[in-house]
Amino acid sequence: MWIALAVAAALFQVLRNTAMKRLGHALDEYINVWGRFTFLLPFAFIGSVMGGWPALKPGFFWWCLAFGISQTISTLALSKALKLSAISLVTALWKVSLLILLGMAYVSIGEAPTALGVAGVLLSAAGVYLLNVSRAHIAPWAPLVTLVTDRGQRWTLVAALFYAPSVITIKQAILASNTAAGTFMTYLAASLVMTPIALSTPLEWGARTHPWNPGRAPTPPLEPRAGTC
Repeated sequence: MWIALAVAAALFQVLRNTAMKRLGHALDEYINVWGRFTFLLPFAFIGSVMGGWPALKPGFFWWCLAFGISQTISTLALSKALKLSAISLVTALWKVSLLILLGMAYVSIGEAPTALGVAGVLLSAAGVYLLNVSRAHIAPWAPLVTLVTDRGQRWTLVAALFYAPSVITIKQAILASNTAAGTFMTYLAASLVMTPIALSTPLEWGARTHPWNPGRAPTPPLEPRAGTC
């Protein structure tokens, strides 16, 4: 059962990254991330209502808050990376998050992976890395080299670093409640963390209207005064 769920999660994660790439060019990346968290909530709420609200164990709300912070940082960094760099480069480097997750899970919650598990993660990361660099017709070391030259790849590394704690914290939140309630409350926390950031961020030039106020046009860039350089 877990294999089928893992395959489905991987498929939908790829679709999510593709959608974020497209939306990142059509919308402000802050609204992009806010929308991802917020529009998930009605579906998660329906699941939690249908499954019944569980008894919450101690630490549940702290796990939700920790997820909200780490997932916001990770997703915002990923959105910026997808906006600035090619998706093939971002996906290849982002798989570093799996290795970080293994180490962090062992240190923080004592989950020691088996040799087969480590081999699987290494094989998966290597496969995704090589697949993306070959499809992009770039050298195998290109994603690593671009860490120095490409600002988008540096955002990818930030996303990978904060993805690991977000996985650990949502797992702990689910263990302290159930799957539906844990998903709903963690993403509610992420939406609440992201909302003031999205509200306080100026709209980038290029959007047709302000997303929070459809009647408000974005402020155009200042024109230089005549006679000045």
